[in-house]
Amino acid sequence: MGPLDNFILADDALQATPTGFTLQFHSHWYRSLPLSCMSCKAIINGQAIDESEVFIEANGNKYPFSEMPNLYKEWLFITDGARLHVNGVEPLQKGKQYNIEFKLDLFIPYILVGREGNPLLASSTVTKQLTCN
Repeated sequence: MGPLDNFILADDALQATPTGFTLQFHSHWYRSLPLSCMSCKAIINGQAIDESEVFIEANGNKYPFSEMPNLYKEWLFITDGARLHVNGVEPLQKGKQYNIEFKLDLFIPYILVGREGNPLLASSTVTKQLTCN
């Protein structure tokens, strides 16, 4: 979408955990937004992530991924990152590289478009090879 796409996934965004991994991401919008205005999908080495095994963390608070549409009081500030906690998968190996495709959709509530007045969709897909830490 734009120049801030380069900052969605930092080089150290991928972390191994005993039950899977975490993936930290940042918003590509210039203003803070509530988590309810976001949607994301992650693919690792060609395998889509089962969203039922995902939690999202922002501001030290952790929620089931399925609750994102209701998290209008939990904001992701532009200088902060959110973290996906992916469980129920084979743990990643530290030091190994993985191909990550990450799609982040932002629904901008104060820019309404079309006859229906839907929020502007600011979508970005980042494909990056990351070394697991």
